[in-house]
Amino acid sequence: MKYLFLSLLFPIFCISQVDTTMVKITEQKINAVETSSYNDYENDYSIEKPDWLKVDSDLPSNMYGGVMPKVNGIENAIMITAFKKNRFENFKDFQRIYITGNTFGKPTLFSDQYTWYGRNKRDFKKVKHGVSSRVFYIFKKHVYHNQFVLLETSSAYLFVHFCSTPETYDENIKKFNEFLKGLKVQ
Repeated sequence: MKYLFLSLLFPIFCISQVDTTMVKITEQKINAVETSSYNDYENDYSIEKPDWLKVDSDLPSNMYGGVMPKVNGIENAIMITAFKKNRFENFKDFQRIYITGNTFGKPTLFSDQYTWYGRNKRDFKKVKHGVSSRVFYIFKKHVYHNQFVLLETSSAYLFVHFCSTPETYDENIKKFNEFLKGLKVQ
């Protein structure tokens, strides 16, 4: 009888653990939408949300971002994706996969959905906690102009991605730089 009770109790305990985790993630998403700042304690960064950013609250827990105001009817996006460091050999490997190791006309190393269209090596710059570069790729037969910022926190690597069309890059890169000013890495 004692073992029967424990065997019945164990599945309930496991289910309650899953529900608790889901509630915490949901609370985190709600806070990201309702407040002017977002803290990702697991990946050691925080961001002061600009008023103009429309946050997407349906993202996985390792992502934060949203869309910018429309320019000529086109919305550009900003996204932060956090990766645990053990997914890469080191920060150089992270750079290789997202920027330096890609080849023109071939699928990108980070996703075979995109075709690498190039980068200007002069745009590759060291920034506090990482590197930044303007890059180009093709997705569904359209060329996109991007700014990739790769950062290292104490526990994660961050891929900060500004994606735009050729027509909207120059106008929205200013907003992206404003967004970056509010990003703090621990």
